[in-house]
Order: sequence, then structure tokens, then C-alpha cells
Amino acid sequence: MSRSMAGEIPRCPFCNGVLEPPVEVEPRRLGDFSYGSCKCGAVYVCDVTGHNLGAAMVEALNFACGDDWDLAWSLSPGEDFRDCLVEGYDYKRHRVFPVGRDLEGNRVKGVLTFVKVGRDVQEVKGSLVRERLASATTSKVARRGATAARNKKRYSKKAVLEKVKARDLASLVEMAEVDSLVLRKIQRLLYSADFNIRWNAVLMLGGVAGALAPQEPGLVGDLMRRLLYSANDSAATNWGAIETVGEIIRHQPVTYGSFVRHVLGLLADPPSRPAVLWAVGRIGGRHPRVVKNSSFFVLFDLLESDDPTVRGHAAWALGQIGATEALEALKRLRGDDSVIEIFDGQGIREVTVGGLASEAVSAMEERSLKQEEKPVSVNQDKKTPQPESKEVLEARHKYQEADILKNRGQSLDAMALFEEVLEVFDREGLFIEVANTCEKLGDIHVMRGNFKACLAPYQRALAICEKAKDSISSVILLEKLIDIYRRLEEWDTVLPYYFRALELVEGLRDATRSAYFLAGIGDVYERKGRLDDALDAYRLSERLYRGMGSRERADTLKKGIEILEGQLVSVQK
Repeated sequence: MSRSMAGEIPRCPFCNGVLEPPVEVEPRRLGDFSYGSCKCGAVYVCDVTGHNLGAAMVEALNFACGDDWDLAWSLSPGEDFRDCLVEGYDYKRHRVFPVGRDLEGNRVKGVLTFVKVGRDVQEVKGSLVRERLASATTSKVARRGATAARNKKRYSKKAVLEKVKARDLASLVEMAEVDSLVLRKIQRLLYSADFNIRWNAVLMLGGVAGALAPQEPGLVGDLMRRLLYSANDSAATNWGAIETVGEIIRHQPVTYGSFVRHVLGLLADPPSRPAVLWAVGRIGGRHPRVVKNSSFFVLFDLLESDDPTVRGHAAWALGQIGATEALEALKRLRGDDSVIEIFDGQGIREVTVGGLASEAVSAMEERSLKQEEKPVSVNQDKKTPQPESKEVLEARHKYQEADILKNRGQSLDAMALFEEVLEVFDREGLFIEVANTCEKLGDIHVMRGNFKACLAPYQRALAICEKAKDSISSVILLEKLIDIYRRLEEWDTVLPYYFRALELVEGLRDATRSAYFLAGIGDVYERKGRLDDALDAYRLSERLYRGMGSRERADTLKKGIEILEGQLVSVQK
């Protein structure tokens, strides 16, 4: 009898070490996988069907990164991690059958997906992997019972439609518990010609999936994969996909909260922005901390979008989240009389962008007033500063440690510490410390070449500085954001930052920086082909430099202006 037919003991493809049987780990997201780790630091995910290798790979990489999706997506295969597949794995017998069949000739479909990240990531995230495995369970009895109870009855499309129309979530959950096709039948209603039915389907599909997730992670994981796939596929009909993902996260924030990053990533597709903003607003309305733990400050830019639907949804979403850092930007939007339609969870209403901004401002100010009106103890003097808690003092010490690590070039260790103290400062309402920490995190991302990743922390720091009316710090952060957007060649995005910076330095009477920003504005206009506007900005910059006595810079600009004027004459001819 050949050893391959009898089955082999599973071994790590990286170190040849003997592996323990994989176990179930909570939370389960993209499928019914089990997990394990080798002494060499490699992790593995078991897919008993062998049909979900893509999802298993994503889960394995995320597992190796300690559930840090931002870190996972920033790693490069071959450079930051290695991966490998071991096929022919039998979960029940914990044996590998290389030929794909056991001694009796039965097919063995299971696959172990391995990922081994670099030592630097292991040192930072390895303890989190061990903690998750320590809390794991190998029991599937409860899930088998739930699966056995399914498929006893089938519900018609008409029956499902009636419950969706009535928004009868409780009945739909009961139906889905015994009929696995109910989720698909609700999903089909996302393509209904009736707009109200479509929105009801979003709410009900998210609610039913959220209720089923603890017992049926595989079923809900499949739904999430389909929805995210269609949301990312520009060729697919994906109305309601992003909104439904948001509703599932809203109902299961612990299990699927980390998917907020994926939803925010869809902002790169302009047509998807209203849907993303709606989804994030719905999540933030119930679980603001889940949204705030992600890079949600990318929403701030959208308050200045050319599309009123995007501006309005951004204002609504930030109001739902309670993002007080956006208060000043929202106030500037209150005069916007563009009319849009928005679904607020109850029905579709027609409202102006300024109206939505005003609602957001009022909600934030009311929340702030309630916090100020909290009763104070008789023995507590409001004016007496309270000593900082032990947790805050420890966070300040860790901040200093992180800064030292950053200066030494130990970026991942520094990032882990900064993220840890950020959570403490944020929870304690220490916004100056939050801004400083966000700036440091942005700087680390720049050091590592992750230019897009630095935008959100920089934007958050900027929002805090603007709210505090700290013009000097705001200008410094605007310069950093301008530099990043120029590197990314996002000229439409960088222009508003130039104007914000110019407005601030003019208020500070800083002629040198005013000239610098005007030259930058001219450069952007020139790249966009707006030569007249570019010349206006360059001429103002040249006059400022000459007036300050910066003759060399003024002469350089003068030569460039003459060349551009010649180009403009040629175009006009």
C-alpha cells in the first residue's frame, strides 16, 4: 500500500514541522473555515470544499496580520509574505492524500492555504494570532443542528415579497432559518423596478443575514463575497450591493466591522460614492466607533465634491457618525441649495444639501450641549483639573516609545504602538494628542511608501486642527496632503487643498507661503489645460516674490510665464 493512498501526516510546507488539526476561530467572516498556525510562524486556513480558495487566501493573510486588514492589503506577495497550498486534505482524519483520493477511492477535496509573513509582521502581530487560536473551538455540533433544520420547507417568491414589502424582519428570519433560498429571493428584489421595494430589500436582506451570521457564517460569508464582488465589478449590475453590505455590518459589527475598510475603498469609484456614504452613515448611526476605527476621514473631501448627491450624502453620513471634526466644513455647506433625494432608513425624501448639513450641525451641537450639561458631583469643582488616569499616562509613555522607534526606522513596531495609544486618546477625548498621533501615523505610511494609506490620518489631524482654529498646524498638514496628492497626480483633488492653505496663510500674513501656494495652483491649472487660470496664479505669485525681494524665484516664474503666454498665443491662432 502506498503511503500517499493511506494518507500522510500534515506538515508545514515552509519548515516541514508537524501541524495540529485546524480549529474554528471567531469571528467567522468569509466562510466556514478553520485555522491553525505552525511553530515557524506560518498560519493556515482549511477549506473543506476546495472551492473557496480566494476567500481562504484572504482569510489566511488577514489572520496572519492579527485581523489588521489595512496591513494585510498593504503587503506584497513574495516580498512581504509567502503563500502555499496543500491539496488533498481530509479534515475529519487530519491526513493529507496527495493523489486526491483515499484508500477506498473517495475524493478528498480539502485544501490547506498557508501564509507566512515576514519576521517584522510576526513580531508585531504574532501574539494576536496565538490569542485567537487559544479561544478557538473544534465543535460543529450546533451548526450541524442548524443546517439539519434547514431545507424542510420552501417559501415562494410571492411570500418573500409580501414580507419584504411589510418590512417584517422577524418573519423573514424565521423563514430563512428553514429555507436557505430566502436570502437569494430577497437579493433578487434589489433589481425590482419599484424603488421602495428595492430599499426594503436592502434593509431586510441586511437584517436577515445579520441574524443568521452567528449560526450560518458560511451562508452569510458567501452572500458577503457575492455582494463585494459585484460592488467591485464595474461590468456587473450591482445596485444595492454596497448598501446591503453596510446593513450586514450594522447588524453584526463585531464579526464584520473590519469590512468597513473595504466599503470605504469603493470610494475610488465615483458612481459608487453615494452608496458608500449611505452604507457608512447607516453603520455610524448605530456604531460610530466601528466607523471611526477605520480611515473614515476620506469622507471629508467629499463635502467639496462637484456632485451635489455626493456632497449631500457626505453631510448626512458625517452627521450620523457624529464626526465633530467636520463641524466647520459642514457649517460652510449650510448655504448649498442644491436639491437631492436621500433614503433615511424610513423613506425617500427630497432635501437640499444645505438642509442635510444643517441637520448634521444641529445634531452635533445638541450632542455636545448634552455632554456639557451632565451633572457634576457636589464635591467636584469644575475648574479643578483632574489628574490623568493611569491608562492615559501609560499611553503618553508609549507615544514617546513609538516616536523613538519611528526615528530608528522600526516603522511597524512604531505603527502598532501609535495605533494603540490613538485608541486611548480618542476614547478620552484628548484631541490634540489624537491629531499628533494621526500625523505620526501618516508620516510612517509615507516612510513606507504607502501614500494612499497616509491620507486618512493626515485628514483627521487636519480636521481637528481646523476645528481648534490652529492655523499654523493646519497649514503644515495641508502642505503634507498637497505633497501626497501631487505624488498621486490627483490634480482635481489637490486644488481645494491649495485654496484652503492659501486662505490660511493670507490670514497669517505669510507672503512667502502665499506665493508658494499660488505657484502650486498655477502648476495644477497648467496640468489641467486651464492656461488662462494658470497665468493669473503665476503672475500673482511672481509679483509677491518680487515684492519680497526674492529676485531669483521671481525671475524663474517670469520666464515660465513668458513661455506659457507664447503657448497660449499659439493655441488661439
